[in-house]
Amino acid sequence: MEYNKQAHFLLEKSLADKLRISSAEERRVLYQQLYNELFTQFPNIPEGLNISKEDRLAWQLRLLSRFFDKKKTILEIGAGDCLLSKELAKHFGHVTAYEVADSIPFIEGRPDNFELRIFNGVDMAQEDASVDIVYSNQVFEHLHTDDTEPLLQAYHRFLRSDGLLMIITPHRLTGPHDISREFTPEAEGFHMKEYTYSELSKLLRKEGFTKVRGYIGYSKIGYFPVVMPLLILMEKMYGILPGAWRRKIRGNTVIFNLFGIKLTARKRGVISRKL
Repeated sequence: MEYNKQAHFLLEKSLADKLRISSAEERRVLYQQLYNELFTQFPNIPEGLNISKEDRLAWQLRLLSRFFDKKKTILEIGAGDCLLSKELAKHFGHVTAYEVADSIPFIEGRPDNFELRIFNGVDMAQEDASVDIVYSNQVFEHLHTDDTEPLLQAYHRFLRSDGLLMIITPHRLTGPHDISREFTPEAEGFHMKEYTYSELSKLLRKEGFTKVRGYIGYSKIGYFPVVMPLLILMEKMYGILPGAWRRKIRGNTVIFNLFGIKLTARKRGVISRKL
């Protein structure tokens, strides 16, 4: 079936509306149910949004490369087709991938040190202090706002001492970044909330994470850590611009990269030498 962006938007908005008004107990069923419905009707969404698998993989591997360690374990939240997890298995001792939508066509040829777990979007069967890295790419914005703090607390428990949490999520000031982008000024699809550097760093510190920092760069040259006060200052300056101006320049490569949130934070513990 040929991909239709407007039909995708209308379906996703109607499904997202159900999620927004749901209770915590209802979401234990709805996350999986609603995402499965979307991906069943639009299985070619990545191609429809012009995101090649090669590009999707390359920049994430470059960003994570500084943390590669065959002695460590990594947990990927929202693994999708598990293409990234399969590649990460070459660089880590063990990879555990969590995904909500079991209707996604997962990659074949799973490595021996890779495990896929389908879950309901809330409850994760993961032992405390069992992983060195928790990686979440384009997931946090999909969480109901009532679920963000409980899940951050869970990620904190899963990490070993000095473990690393990496969250990649769109910036609200350059959004919306879901299917709403060409139809409405605010996110009305499955992005429950898009964040700023300031909001997300406060959340992380509230849940016991330390050493919060951002990363900027490009896949061809690498990604470099930036202190959070500087990113928040630039965010405030950009936020002063009128909304119409921000929408006009939000597609600029420099702006998009600068405000594409890539944060790391540490679980308090022994100071790590590998940064």
